[in-house]
Amino acid sequence: MYVILVDIAALVLLIGGIVLVAKPPTNGAANGEESDPRVYARRIVGTMIAAFGLAIGLMVTLFHFLS
Repeated sequence: MYVILVDIAALVLLIGGIVLVAKPPTNGAANGEESDPRVYARRIVGTMIAAFGLAIGLMVTLFHFLS
């Protein structure tokens, strides 16, 4: 039962991270200016959250099925 709960939480983290990465820049950076540090920070944070969700989900699921 705990595997399903952890997998759901990992899926939420993965989707949330992908949404942060794929979110378009705000109005100030939409004019071709990619120098806004918030855009880079959001991409880095989104990538890390998505990777964390994927890693946690895979580890718990694999340990459950392989043990």
